[in-house]
Amino acid sequence: MNQEELIHDPVLVNEIETMLIRDHTRIFFDGTLGLGGHAIQFLTKNSQLELYIGCDLDRQHLEFATERLSDFSAKLQLHNLNFSEIHRVVSSHEPGSLSLLFDLGICSNHVDDPTKGFSFSGDGPLNMSFSSDPTQNAEVVINTYGEEELIRVLRDYGEEPAAYKIARAIIQYRKDNPIRSTFELKSVITSAVLPKDLKKTLTRVFQALRIEVNEELHHLEEALANSFSVMESGDIMGVISYHSLEDRIVKNTFRGWSKPETTEGLYSLHEEVSPAEADLLTKKPVLPSPEEVDRNPRARSAKLRVIRKK
Repeated sequence: MNQEELIHDPVLVNEIETMLIRDHTRIFFDGTLGLGGHAIQFLTKNSQLELYIGCDLDRQHLEFATERLSDFSAKLQLHNLNFSEIHRVVSSHEPGSLSLLFDLGICSNHVDDPTKGFSFSGDGPLNMSFSSDPTQNAEVVINTYGEEELIRVLRDYGEEPAAYKIARAIIQYRKDNPIRSTFELKSVITSAVLPKDLKKTLTRVFQALRIEVNEELHHLEEALANSFSVMESGDIMGVISYHSLEDRIVKNTFRGWSKPETTEGLYSLHEEVSPAEADLLTKKPVLPSPEEVDRNPRARSAKLRVIRKK
């Protein structure tokens, strides 16, 4: 991989640094290391960080990030794991010394490399797996799922209004020929929707398939739960989401942790049973500035939510 071609601006760097990294932060867990964009910024500017733990499913990305972050190798601990397995790599630590970041955005390299099959802009295999050792890919989903399963994926993960029509078109086409490439799938989708709706439909369908292949929402829920279980009092977690499905999970989970548990008592409808487990540090999500969006259009849908464990 050519470094100059791959390196891009990480999202919301200043906002994350301000909210997640404090003078007493010693350990930083980066659940989606990618090409090390956030890591190099934080390690360069925050000498108090003693350990930087990064996870990524793509071994190619880990190799690239390891080389890019070689000046900080003594502080690095990188793992070829899904971020939901945080409990395997974060051990006991001083309260308030740990910060965690989950940037749920798809890495630019995944979008720009047609061999990974994430984009309809270039022709490539129907892969769409983040993992270097995938157990599932989009070709299997497209060619083996039944009509109802396809509709579920497109409706639930893409919020696609034409889910039924697209599912029917896929099943009709694959009776004669398996769908093998992104452009072949794009052609099938094109035949099922109006031209004015095509770009948004393609975006939603490819998003839905990617989420299904990688079980993204399941792993996000697991990652949040497992992260909170390893956090100590004063530790901070930030999550950057990019679409409503994942943002809804983060928002509702953070809201649940930041509200006391109540029940109907003798003198009150909301008698407190147990106090809130966390402080919500972002009443509303933090958004990229207009300047950042101008510089990096892929940041436009990013939403940062931050919570601190009590």
